Formats: sequence, C-alpha cells, structure tokens
Amino acid sequence: MKEILSIFFQGVIVLFTIASTLLAGYSVQNKLRLRKVRLSWRSGRLNGYPLFATVFLGLIIALAIVVYVIEDRLQYAVFTCYLWIGLMWFISSYLASKHYITDYGIVKNINEPSQTIPWFQILDQVENEEAKGTEYTFTYSELDKSLIEGYKTLRIFVPNSKRDSFQKIVSLKLKNRFEGMDLPEIDLKRIQKD
Repeated sequence: MKEILSIFFQGVIVLFTIASTLLAGYSVQNKLRLRKVRLSWRSGRLNGYPLFATVFLGLIIALAIVVYVIEDRLQYAVFTCYLWIGLMWFISSYLASKHYITDYGIVKNINEPSQTIPWFQILDQVENEEAKGTEYTFTYSELDKSLIEGYKTLRIFVPNSKRDSFQKIVSLKLKNRFEGMDLPEIDLKRIQKD
C-alpha cells in the first residue's frame, strides 16, 4: 500500500510539473505576442509581485535549503520538482498580473482575453485618485452584445510613477474622440411640463 501511495504522489508531482511548465509557456507566449507595448507595470498584491506564487516559491526555497543542509538525498528529486513548479507558477502569475498598455488597447491580464479591451470599444472613463496612484474605470461595449446589455467596466490601478505616461497615452487614444462628442441640449422646462 505504501508503494502505491508513493507512486501516486510521484505521479501527481510529475503532472503538476508538466502543467505548471505548460502554463508558464502559455504566459510567455502571450507576452511575446503583444505588439507595440507602450507601458507596463507590476500589479501584484505583494509589492507588485503575485502574492500566492511568491509566498509558495519562497517557502519551497526555504524548505529546499533545509533539505540540502541536512543532506536528505532522497528528497532532492521531490524538491527539485517543487522548485520547478514554484518557479513556473511565479513566472505565469507575474506575467499575468502585469498590466500592459499597447497601441491597440489595455491588457489587464495576458492570459484572460476578456480583460483585454481595444481602445475603440471604450466609451467612457472615470479617474479616482488615491494615495499611491489613480484608479481608472473604463466603460466599454462588448462587440457581440446589444447596446443595452453589452456595457462592462474595467478597473485598472495606475501607480503614481506611471500616471503621467498612462495619461498621455489615454489622452492620445481617447480624449480626441471624446472631445468631438457633445452632449445634447436638454430643455429641462419642457421636460418638467410634460
């Protein structure tokens, strides 16, 4: 029974090693496919790094050092796999948590197509200044939905160090379009009489 469990756990580790490698490869491929990136920044919860992947990788590195120091050679292969899994998870999480601003639109997560918004779909924007940056809320339309049910919002936090550059790009891509749109005149007296 012990041998069966050992084989099962080794198989699980091998599967996770393969899966994490494929996920990291997918993330790197998506990053390389981005064209005309004008601006990018880290947006993870741990000082710009992804929280869980960073903590996991740090824990595995610490445990691997302990295994190396006590010279537990039977665990070298297992911890090598865990280190690889942690590293691949960190790479994929790091790339996915970065925000990319391109000539074509905003990419909030390179692994999630629904969080990539082309400039031409953006209908409105709102800025909310905070202590460490500005949160931008973009309202955009979905191409395959009607105008009534197809509105969505995308929130993106821009740190103070990137705010001016981001604002220039947004102005270039959106302000000219928004400035040409005038609000219709509304006769409030006529509406109130009806």
